[in-house]
Amino acid sequence: MSAQPSSNILAVVYTDGLAADKFLAGWGYALRAAGLSVAGLVQLNTFERDPGKCDMAVEELFSGAVLQLSEDRGKESSGCRLDRSILTEAAGLLLSALEEKPDIMVLNKFGKVEAEGEGLRDALAKAVELDVPIVVGVPFRNLDQWRLFAGDLAEECAVDSPQVRQWLAARDLLPKGERPAGEAAAGSPARH
Repeated sequence: MSAQPSSNILAVVYTDGLAADKFLAGWGYALRAAGLSVAGLVQLNTFERDPGKCDMAVEELFSGAVLQLSEDRGKESSGCRLDRSILTEAAGLLLSALEEKPDIMVLNKFGKVEAEGEGLRDALAKAVELDVPIVVGVPFRNLDQWRLFAGDLAEECAVDSPQVRQWLAARDLLPKGERPAGEAAAGSPARH
């Protein structure tokens, strides 16, 4: 008899947002391609990052809807400008997907808005209530707020940790075949 999984939430802690986006999207798409029912948001990085320009889109994995999360506030604005109304729409899509009791939820980020008490927090809480396993990216800068939010309900690991594979396997969620994009084998570059 195998051991019971210890936690239904795995926080992937990171400092490199591009690496985390690729890693989490790779897992989200691999799980969905393996036939699992996957809810969640993954960031689409199909562009070259330009510090003077903000272009942030996400795909909701259950519905396939693509949402443009950033709003263009002109050349003189500084930093990314999150369109909170679109984030609210994304949260609604996640809550709808959770009504279908997906096998897993993958979220690209517990970001600044969540750290402040808004954003996708209700979707995270609903997934916990429904006992849906969650893999969520947590920027190191938001780690304290994450820990206050999740308490002892979550495990933590680094991007590209073998713990992700072990965590998924313990829940019978590990897809067969290729490694997801963004996950490198020990000592080898990531496959694309």
